[in-house]
Amino acid sequence: MSANSYGIVVEGGFDSDVYSTMIRRLARPDARIHPRSCGGRPNLLRKFPSHLEGFKFVEAGRPVDMAVVIVDADGKDPDELERSMRSRIANRKYPFRLGVQFHAVQNAMEAWLLSGVEAIARVVQSRTGRVVTSTHGSPQLLLHPKPFFRKLLIDHGIDYTSAVATEIAQHVDLQVLSEKCSRFTVFARAVDC
Repeated sequence: MSANSYGIVVEGGFDSDVYSTMIRRLARPDARIHPRSCGGRPNLLRKFPSHLEGFKFVEAGRPVDMAVVIVDADGKDPDELERSMRSRIANRKYPFRLGVQFHAVQNAMEAWLLSGVEAIARVVQSRTGRVVTSTHGSPQLLLHPKPFFRKLLIDHGIDYTSAVATEIAQHVDLQVLSEKCSRFTVFARAVDC
């Protein structure tokens, strides 16, 4: 049985790499991911319907198995954001075998990365030799986790890059992530097919 294909619409490049990594970890390592970065939430909210149209033909002229639109809630109600996005395509039909999923991350994706203190420690240790012993006890509650995450890395001698974020995403304990960021569980159930 071949791996599923996913078309993902995300805010930016870092998101693209992290969410692609997470989907491969949740589904299968050989899942085919077709990311579309939008340059921020306002652009994503405006452009995602056209990206969904493009996913109809991206698999050698065929549609992806599942389309996933992922946005940072940035303090807004995640459920309301998802309802709003879903309503924008309510009258459209898509040929995606596993449908279209909408996911609003509680505040921002960096909360997911902050939940993995062991993964952060591993990446920091391998790159700088420095030790990280803690991050934030409740990363999902941080309204702005990106500056907190960036400062944590800089304080340990690492720039926040897509490669660093992806490496942390590869090693974060998904069970711990589920416990610290409850909306991750919703995301995991949606994409683990």
